[in-house]
Amino acid sequence: TAPDRDPVCFCAQQDLAQELGISDRALRGHEKALANLGLIEIDTAANGRRSGRALSNGRRLGINLRPLIVLLPQLIALDARHREEARSCQVLRLECSAAKRDVKLLLEKLLILRPSHPALAALLQRRSAWPRRYAVLVGSDCLAAHLAEIQLLRSECEELLRYLPKPSGRAEAQLPAIQKTTPESSESCKGAETTRITDPERDWQIASTEVDKAADPNPTACGAGAEDHSHNLRWLTPQVLRDLASPDLRAHLDLFCPDGLPCPRSFRTAVFHLLPHLHIGEEVMHEAAAVFGDLAACLTVLMIDANRDHPTHPIRCPGAALRRFTQLQARGTFNLAGALVGLRHRRRGIS
Repeated sequence: TAPDRDPVCFCAQQDLAQELGISDRALRGHEKALANLGLIEIDTAANGRRSGRALSNGRRLGINLRPLIVLLPQLIALDARHREEARSCQVLRLECSAAKRDVKLLLEKLLILRPSHPALAALLQRRSAWPRRYAVLVGSDCLAAHLAEIQLLRSECEELLRYLPKPSGRAEAQLPAIQKTTPESSESCKGAETTRITDPERDWQIASTEVDKAADPNPTACGAGAEDHSHNLRWLTPQVLRDLASPDLRAHLDLFCPDGLPCPRSFRTAVFHLLPHLHIGEEVMHEAAAVFGDLAACLTVLMIDANRDHPTHPIRCPGAALRRFTQLQARGTFNLAGALVGLRHRRRGIS
């Protein structure tokens, strides 16, 4: 377009409507809305024609797009802010859902261990007051406030459980493995040598055990023994997880674990923030969490992300891959531990 002439569309209204696949009436409504917003200027002849003929004031008959072009940088910036807000809302909704599952399991444990605890009724009442749908929480600020409320209740539940005796019998699958259950560090002794297990390492030991129980109720099947890493995740430590992660995920881990190695909860948060960059939808992640459990679903995302650069079989559509692996897991035919072992061998350069 010449700089001294305004860009004008003088296509006939019925032709433009047909090209856009809408009715003439709908087109007139859109044009009026854009004109009211100041994004376009409409000049027509007395009979409504848009011939493109120049008027005495220098304008031409038709739809003048000059205001839209002038505002284009602002519109691009507005679109970027809108996309960032949408990504933030997606991550916050996932965080809220995962934290709610933590609270649910903690309350169930409290009901078993201390059903008559005086604080339990108030905790249950606060949980029941939460909105059932996220539609009423508009914007990232509302979601962040709701997440803080959930995290506060979760912390209070954990504080009540901290000094309770551990339950006997079979552990619940996915029981907040993502928590620190004892305030002091544990030690294992062999002769005169003592090895201190750090907090993240202990959390991952608990978490990997719970993932194994949820994903493989019969760990000795197919000849899988305690040392067969292709059927368990007990070898997964914070440092190994960091080594397996892609550079993008590692950057997110650094962001949410600035003081050292990741714990299960910070790993979960890092994965949630990575999902928009992988174009993995919120519903797909919810489906995976319902089938795998939160931690195993996040480990599956780690495996998918790391295999986007696979030398022979790269994953090109992470969202579709996660949905497929979720379907396989639901049928009991997906071996997450084996996939992670294969990734670990590839990272080490082992064929």
